[in-house]
Amino acid sequence: MNPADLSIAISPTLTTKAPVTPSSALNKNGKIPVPRVDLESIYTQLKAALGHQWPDYKAAVNAFALGQLSQAELSWVLQPLLSSAPSVITSTNSTTSPLSTLHLHNTLIACLYANIQRDPPPSEVAPWVVATDKPTSASKAAGAIGANDKAEERLKREVMALHARDRRRIKTLKGDAQARADGALQDMQAYQRELAPKQPAAPAAPAAGASLAKTNWDLEIQRKYAQPLAAETLEFPSLADVQNRIEPICYEEGVAGGAQGALVPCAELIEQAAEVYIKELLGQLCGHARANGEGCVQTARFRRQLRREEEDVERGVLQRNAAGLLPVELDLALKREPLGADDLRLALRAQDRYFRHEPFLSESIMLSQYPDVGLGPGAMVNGGGAKKGGAGEEVGGDPMIVDEDEWGWQGGSTADTDALMGVLDDCLATA
Repeated sequence: MNPADLSIAISPTLTTKAPVTPSSALNKNGKIPVPRVDLESIYTQLKAALGHQWPDYKAAVNAFALGQLSQAELSWVLQPLLSSAPSVITSTNSTTSPLSTLHLHNTLIACLYANIQRDPPPSEVAPWVVATDKPTSASKAAGAIGANDKAEERLKREVMALHARDRRRIKTLKGDAQARADGALQDMQAYQRELAPKQPAAPAAPAAGASLAKTNWDLEIQRKYAQPLAAETLEFPSLADVQNRIEPICYEEGVAGGAQGALVPCAELIEQAAEVYIKELLGQLCGHARANGEGCVQTARFRRQLRREEEDVERGVLQRNAAGLLPVELDLALKREPLGADDLRLALRAQDRYFRHEPFLSESIMLSQYPDVGLGPGAMVNGGGAKKGGAGEEVGGDPMIVDEDEWGWQGGSTADTDALMGVLDDCLATA
């Protein structure tokens, strides 16, 4: 360990000023104030290290703080933004080793958690946050004047060199505030919006001169929530299932008139596309998890035997079966075990191109190896609590239990069972 690391400037400091809050009267009565952790140095250095990626990072952390993202989803969103390589210099001292953006992120999150149970801040937003994230009036005025700004002058010349029609088209373009958000964050937010139950809209009151020509499609739209998912039925969706799923979506998107004619062709196309996708996915998994097959890793012994049988087929000594397989391939197919969860995890670790674009499926596959632990009813402290063992002892309660060789009830060991079977044999022998 470098002794200079113990005195780095990035360590969070505690403010010595007592915040001006309604609880200041209690402090005068003898209550000890709990100072807040100063986040200014960590905040500014992390923002400077991320650069143009700071808006994406800030949007992801805000969504996590509001409960819109889970911890796994936040890690997946911030993975391309943060790095574990030390690249941020936090002090002017040359002996101080640089830190990584991942270390700064962990420090910032830990300090945010620490400030939750401390005294409230003197204002809603810290002054240094407002000063760094929101431009002041002076900066706006300086940018508007643009005196001696060569970059702005060059940009003005380039814009004026464009055609008037192009300039009018550029002026009509409106920037999307969410365009800066990362694609991963947009996927997470879209997934959360789809899972969130939608409040049914109240029917609008008909106008005075309105007729009954307008049809209400709410009942047709609500049919899509009654359709079971393929993950629930564990069956491949049929043509009727796909058609029943598409029809309410057509009514919801306002294509009810043209849905009748194109509904069946769309359902057939989606069914065929899903079938091709599943077959390609399984074929890719076989290539990752199996050996001695087409497109898989082949041993030298298998290749020699395969080449020998192919030569025998050319001479007419051997013959392929109805599926076009050689005897060595048929024998290997009969001995091959079916795919399992371990094969899925192996394909995921091998950077499979299908699983790479399915983060939720990848997360469920990696977590399927752990058992589902259900917590029983009852008050528990911070999610913990003692769990009763089979013999009435609390797990971890008596450290001397580990000295025993066998667990269980008295008289239920292997020796006791053998003795009981010996007594039964004696009874049968005497009978």
